[in-house]
Amino acid sequence: MKPPVFHGIIAPLKVEAWILGIEKLFKVFPCTETQKVQLVAFTLECDARRWWMLMRNDNKDDTWAHFLEIFYEKYFPQCVRDRKAAEFMELKQGNKSITEYEAQFTELARFAPHMVNTDYKKVRQFEGGLRDPILDKVNVLKLLTYVDVLDRALIAERNVAIHKQNFE
Repeated sequence: MKPPVFHGIIAPLKVEAWILGIEKLFKVFPCTETQKVQLVAFTLECDARRWWMLMRNDNKDDTWAHFLEIFYEKYFPQCVRDRKAAEFMELKQGNKSITEYEAQFTELARFAPHMVNTDYKKVRQFEGGLRDPILDKVNVLKLLTYVDVLDRALIAERNVAIHKQNFE
């Protein structure tokens, strides 16, 4: 099994994907906090390796939580995280399909966890971004789970498309 590498670019989604990949490894291969940092240091390449070489003297017996804190300061600054959270709050389906909208919703939701920390909040946030013809068919049902809302939105999208096609 090959651990994911990080080259040191400031690209939020790549940073998050790398972190998720590393944390996935930690679940399979349990290690101490110090070993986690050592493993992560092994996966750093290019600019990220040079950055860590400068940082490691001050962080020799570091924990994973502290590593994440200084890592995020460097490669995923708070202003970028705030921008992603704002993007999530303003997310609308627009011309996207339900599948595309849901993928973007899921991708951005992790930047505003307080807005989706219950199924109720997640459902209302998702519904709030739906196009009106689909929203009209879904929100009257007052569904309580995200899975149910997504399922009904997919059905409504198909029905709206069929209805539109019949009148063209």
